[in-house]
Amino acid sequence: MNYYIAHILNSNADSIDIYDLQRDKNSNFRITNFNKLSSLEESDELFVFIPSSIVTSYGFQENKSLSKQINIANFISEVDSVFAEEVSSNKYFLHDNAGYVVDKNFLKNLNMSLSELNAQIHVLPEYLLNNIDGKDVITEFKDKFLFTYSNKTGFSSDYSSLDQYLEIVLNKNPNFSPLIFSSNKMLIDKFSEQPIKKSFNLNDFDLLKIKTLPNFFKLQISVSLIKKKIGFSKSQLILCLISLFLIIAGPNYLIYENNIKTKIYTSSTYNIFKAIDKDLNRVVAPRSQIDQIIKQLPQKDIPLIKLPDLNIFLKYASKYIVDISIDINSSYTSIIINSMPDLQFNILKNNAKRFNVTIIDDELISNDGFVSGTIKIGFDNE
Repeated sequence: MNYYIAHILNSNADSIDIYDLQRDKNSNFRITNFNKLSSLEESDELFVFIPSSIVTSYGFQENKSLSKQINIANFISEVDSVFAEEVSSNKYFLHDNAGYVVDKNFLKNLNMSLSELNAQIHVLPEYLLNNIDGKDVITEFKDKFLFTYSNKTGFSSDYSSLDQYLEIVLNKNPNFSPLIFSSNKMLIDKFSEQPIKKSFNLNDFDLLKIKTLPNFFKLQISVSLIKKKIGFSKSQLILCLISLFLIIAGPNYLIYENNIKTKIYTSSTYNIFKAIDKDLNRVVAPRSQIDQIIKQLPQKDIPLIKLPDLNIFLKYASKYIVDISIDINSSYTSIIINSMPDLQFNILKNNAKRFNVTIIDDELISNDGFVSGTIKIGFDNE
């Protein structure tokens, strides 16, 4: 496991100092984008410090009885009056009684770049590089002076604006007495009563403490990232996406298909009943309603009419039946079928006689293994 520090020097994130803490804590090199770190492994850890100009911080006491979302909303309502830009152009983080406002576009682009790396990522404001619990600290690091306050908020300044920023801080807090990690004469003179450490060395970087600080990194999922992480080829990835789509869409399609067939069945059943009894308005319980229709027939006519046994057709061909009509005067029943498989029709035809059903005529057309047309079934009508 190796540890690295990446210090982003500007808001364009195209000038980045990299420090390899494992080999030599004083060695570093500069890169222009994070693609240069593609060799990092999953066990490596990368601590990315972003410019103070990108992140603004405030002290904020969270209400532990409220949700994170409500606390963030309360934080925004407290500080939005000082924003120069729209509230929606920022991301908001709360951590250990401090609130952080980060430029959304910068953070999104940064996280997209970092997501391509295999290492474990931590993104923090640069002024937390030298954080000491319960202490205000001024640290000179490279060409910047990092102001780290005891409540985990902070800021950074270059040499040209150091005196002006100090004046603002002291006007707001006259008792400001930070620890000094700098050889700057002005700082030493101004805070002579405080312990002075001539310089900050990355040997002082506390890995355990830094992991307890806020982390602005969020993995950005993309097709290229999935492909890279899983190691699939383009064709394999497409196949996986198609399979995933079928898994999700398949049940919905089957439900849709079943509903369509149910509607067809219901409609066909209703049409059959309507042909038998024109006063029928609704089919709810077919068997019961058949009995009721028969009961309504004049008793003197019942012995004269023997309806055909259609159970075999309902068993083998119900899903292919389009219409059924009964002509009592001519003693036959017409059944219209559509796209019934040849094999299934032959089974039906061969078993018809076992059910005392006589097919007296058929007007069927066979096409590509399916038959469609009209079948006439004879029955006795004395």
